[in-house]
Amino acid sequence: MNDIITFRHATKDDALFIARGFHMAMLYEDASEEQISNFARNICIREDVLYSWRNTIIAETDNMRAGMLTAYDGRYYHDMRIQTMSLIMQHLGIEFPGMEDEAVAGEYYLDSVAVMPEYRNRGIGRKLLRKGIENGKALHLNVTLAVDPINERAKKLYRSLGFSPSGTLFIFGHDYEKLIITAK
Repeated sequence: MNDIITFRHATKDDALFIARGFHMAMLYEDASEEQISNFARNICIREDVLYSWRNTIIAETDNMRAGMLTAYDGRYYHDMRIQTMSLIMQHLGIEFPGMEDEAVAGEYYLDSVAVMPEYRNRGIGRKLLRKGIENGKALHLNVTLAVDPINERAKKLYRSLGFSPSGTLFIFGHDYEKLIITAK
């Protein structure tokens, strides 16, 4: 399909869509509508957290929200992580001890990408990632992300976009591979 994809910055009105995307990206697809609504109301609507509407780009096709990318400048990561993880602990009842900072100053971190099921396999995820790479390069930052080492399909996609291995991260209770596109 040759869907025309447009991108826009999210607004507060997108909080529920972002919450749904976050749950899909983090493999919490079995979350109830009440849990997703609570996440939107308590986290995505805020401006001082990682999964804020302020950090999110929305992909649309046919005037419908099809996907989202949450990404941000790593220099703000540590303080936002403290706030975010506190709220996630309240939301999910899960703590993540020993978690490393996923991003640092000098990096533009592609945190969460999700495409709604009815829009998958149309290249929207790839286009969102390219938009994130473009945004990071415009800021003259290295573009980074983390991937589960067993997710070969995702790693193949990221390599095709120019990402290279850059070490490991211990996040969400597991080791992930960190990938990078170096700023030029």
